[in-house]
Order: sequence, then C-alpha cells, then structure tokens
Amino acid sequence: MDETKFYQYCLQGDVTSAYEYLCSLPNKNSKEKELESSYYQRFFHDKPKYPCKTDDPWIQKVLLAYYQYFSAVLTRKSVDNAEKQLITSLRNMIPDNDTKMDLESLEEKLGNMFNEKGYHFLGGITPPFPGPYIWKNTEERKFTVELPNLIQEVTVYFLSDFILQSWVHFATFGEKFAAGWAKPDGLYYVADRPEHKKVELDSSKFQVSYLKHEAQHLNDFLRFPNLRPRDLEYRAKLVELIYEPNSYRLLKKFYCEQKDDPRHPHSYASFTLMKRLTQMAFGKEERQGPEQWKLIDFHKISEWSLALFNEHTEMLEAKGKETIGII
Repeated sequence: MDETKFYQYCLQGDVTSAYEYLCSLPNKNSKEKELESSYYQRFFHDKPKYPCKTDDPWIQKVLLAYYQYFSAVLTRKSVDNAEKQLITSLRNMIPDNDTKMDLESLEEKLGNMFNEKGYHFLGGITPPFPGPYIWKNTEERKFTVELPNLIQEVTVYFLSDFILQSWVHFATFGEKFAAGWAKPDGLYYVADRPEHKKVELDSSKFQVSYLKHEAQHLNDFLRFPNLRPRDLEYRAKLVELIYEPNSYRLLKKFYCEQKDDPRHPHSYASFTLMKRLTQMAFGKEERQGPEQWKLIDFHKISEWSLALFNEHTEMLEAKGKETIGII
C-alpha cells in the first residue's frame, strides 16, 4: 500500500476515495486487511463503531453528534445537510437554547459546559470542516524563537488527555492530526500522541516544524490581523524551509500534500510553495518528483525560501495591515 497516497485522500477530506483505494489492493497483508475492516466499521457500516473515552452520558452524546457529522462530510454526503443536522443535535444538548443559534454560538455554550466538567473545549474550523478539540490537562512553558528578522518570545501550552481531536484525527484513526496551533494568547501543542509519533523537544520537528511555524503565525496575527489561512500557511511553511537543515524531509511532505484548491489552506499553500520553488530550482513550474529535491543543497532551498518569504512580506506591506492576502 502506498501510505502517502492513502492518507493524502484522508487529509483532503475524502475518506471514500481512501477506502476505495484500500479495497482495490490485491493480496492484502494482515495490516491492510485490518485497516480496511476499521474503515468499513467506522464509515460505511449501518451501525458504525466510534471511539469513546468517557463514561459521561452527556459528553457521549456531544461526541456522537460530531462523529456523525465527520462521517457524513468525509464520505461525500451533503456538507450543508450534515452541518444542519449537527446544529440540530447540539441544540438539543444545551438547556434553554435559542433555535436561532448558529454553530459558533453553540460551541461557545458547549465550551462553558465542558469547562464545568473539567475539560477544555476549542471549537471552530480545521479547514475545511468544523470540529472541536476537547482535552483535560494543560502545561505551560516559555520559549525564545528566532524568525526572519526578529526574535519572538512565546508561551507554549502542552495539551494532553484528549477525548476529541477534530476531523483529521478521526479520519485517520489518529495516524495524522493537528500537531498544534497558534492563537493570540500563545501556541498550543498536542502532547497526546502515539508512541511512534512522539517528538523530542530539541529535534527540528519540534523546533522548526512546530515552534517556528506556529510562532510565525503568532507574529502574522499581529502584523496582518485579517490574513487568510492559506497565506498564513504559505509564510509559515517557507519559514520551516529557511531553517530546516534536512529540507528534503519537508519538501517531500509538501510535495505529497499539495493540491490546487484554495479551500484547503495547508494543501494549497504547499501547492503554491512547490510551484514557485520548482521554478527557482529547475527553471520550470511543472511538478518534479520528490526524489529530484534530494539533489538540491539545503542552503539553496533556504536562500530561495527566504527570498519568497521576503517577497510575500513586501507585497503584504504594500497592500496594508488590513490585507487578506496575496496567494
């Protein structure tokens, strides 16, 4: 099985294509058979099996509402209908609810109710779908981060004991997930992860792919408060390449996840970045296989990435602080 291809479908919100690819494999090994069975049971069975890490009946109902929403949108059901059903289900779990409340208002109410039960609740969208993060424990630490042209002091909140990690985690049975995110009050890091996904704090995966990436978001929130997600991701990915000594690790990842679809900020940022770097490295914009990037010295990748980052910054500054972006 080509795991990159399989999980690429999942990350693009298309579990149906991922499952069809899995079913098409000849001579499946035991791992592939088990994976096919797991996806069938979760997404295509009449009585799906969903994970549950709590005995609280009310929390179980909230989780079920989100699981049913995730299952619908990830298997090509109507996104509008799925969201309407989610809103209806959540309204029934909130006392004295207003039937005019939208999903954002409902999640604000849910957040307060989860807090009363000893949990943290972060609602909102992990593009392109809504889906909250719900966890129990938070540990705070301070870091000093070097970014292009400045030093950034940041607070990182290490999160653990999750009972829900939005739709990407659900779509991949925890194999893929949001490693963290930036908010105006600091950076959030998902410390709850499988053993084979754990990251040492002195590794480039943490120091560059997480810390510098998210710190750049934090800085951009202040400088360009209306900047849309695809521009934010484009800039943060360039920052990774500026500082990453093993640039092939990142270029292979960006190559595999790229997609020419602005609705998927991460994938579209990777598409734009790879297109422009390809022009600089090979003199043309046609996609080059990931192996070709092994031949390019990381110093050149860093230099080109810094040039693209500075170019983008200059264009944003020319448009003014309130700009929504360039790409």
